[in-house]
Amino acid sequence: MRLQRARVQENLVVRQGLHLLELQAPALAQAVRPGQYCMVRCAEETSYDPLLRRPFFVHSVEGERCRLLFQVRGRGTAWLARRLVGEELDLLGPLGQGWRLPSRTSTLLLVAEELGVVTLTLLAQRASEQGLAVTLLQEVPRLEEGYPATLLPEEVEYHLVERSAEQDPTRQDGLSAALESYLSWADAVCLGVSRETALRLYRRFEPLRRPGFAQVAVLHPLVCGLGTCLACALETAHGPRLICQEGPAFDLRTLAQA
Repeated sequence: MRLQRARVQENLVVRQGLHLLELQAPALAQAVRPGQYCMVRCAEETSYDPLLRRPFFVHSVEGERCRLLFQVRGRGTAWLARRLVGEELDLLGPLGQGWRLPSRTSTLLLVAEELGVVTLTLLAQRASEQGLAVTLLQEVPRLEEGYPATLLPEEVEYHLVERSAEQDPTRQDGLSAALESYLSWADAVCLGVSRETALRLYRRFEPLRRPGFAQVAVLHPLVCGLGTCLACALETAHGPRLICQEGPAFDLRTLAQA
């Protein structure tokens, strides 16, 4: 972890409110691992508004450049969306513990809800570069809100699932149906979904209860990133853990058995 300056190389509007920010950040690009994040100061140098840094998962890496994919949702991300090429950002990272795949993994299943996909994109890139077979399933409220397939490595198989407007507890939802057909194929599963969805899938599918088979990125607001505020304490089967330092990626069994 280190404090560093990163220069904006491109600010691409993927669609309204969704930005892909490319940064010249050699130290971060070299050190970051899939599932780690950085804390970006989203304010002018002479301002402390907003006061707190904002957390962003590293979307992808190319050479000395890192990309951040983010949705404009508040003052911090609105400020970041206005950055111009050549401007510098103050960031802290990489932070946290990312994905840890079993050594013999050759087939990898990635499962995301909405923008939880940002926890998985660097993993998809790295796994593809290492020759793993990778499939990504993403559930979204509307198909037009899906992750842009053009941002994925060509080798990644990508399936988009539209969430039903009316959830019927007696029927299998689209994400579960898609997941079921891939579980017997995968050596490992990584989930970028809400805790509620992760626990629901854990209860429904026996393979997700196998030791070391499934992990989940806990999507929880991160305030400091340093473990000092204790706002992200999470109860697990092994006692309380700090998401910002000991996560955000956790073994699904550890989370579900808390």
